[in-house]
Amino acid sequence: MKDDSRLKGIIALAVVTVIAFGVIYGSKVLIKDEVKDDIDNEVALEDLPGAIDVTGVDGIVAAREITDGGGNVTSYSVTAEATGFNATMPITMEVIFDNDALTIQEVKIVSHAETPGYGKKMEENNYLDQFKGMAATDAESIDVISGATTTTNALIDLVNTAYEYINDYAGN
Repeated sequence: MKDDSRLKGIIALAVVTVIAFGVIYGSKVLIKDEVKDDIDNEVALEDLPGAIDVTGVDGIVAAREITDGGGNVTSYSVTAEATGFNATMPITMEVIFDNDALTIQEVKIVSHAETPGYGKKMEENNYLDQFKGMAATDAESIDVISGATTTTNALIDLVNTAYEYINDYAGN
C-alpha cells in the first residue's frame, strides 16, 4: 500500500514536470514568433522621412534631416557605430544635432554589448545628459567611464564620426 502511494506521487511529479516544460517551451516558441513578426514589421531607417543615403559611409548606420511643418531643417539625426571593449559587437548610438550640424541636442544608445558594471554605465541618463548642448568638436571632454576607457574612446569616436559626416552633409 505504502509503495503504491509513493509510486502515484512520483508519477504525479513527472506529469507536472512534463506539463511545466511544455508550457515553458510553448511560450518561448510563441514569443520567438512575435519578435520575428515585430522585426518584419519594423520601418527601415532609410524609409524614415528625411532619410539621407549613407551607403558606403564607414561608421554611419543611418542619417536623416528632421524638418518642421514648412520643410525647414530643425535638426539632424545620425546613427553611428564604433568598436568598444567588446570587439564582437559595436556600440551603436544616435546623435541628434541642432540645425547648425554642430551642437548636440541629445544622444541615445541604440545597442551595445559592453561589460556590465563598467561600459553599461553609458546607458545612464546622468551620463548621457552631459552631451546635451555640447559642441560636437568638444567630444574629447566627455567624462571617462571609470574602468571603461575603451568604451569612452568609442563614444568619442562615434560623436566625431557623426559630426564629421553631418557637418560635411550640411555644407559647413
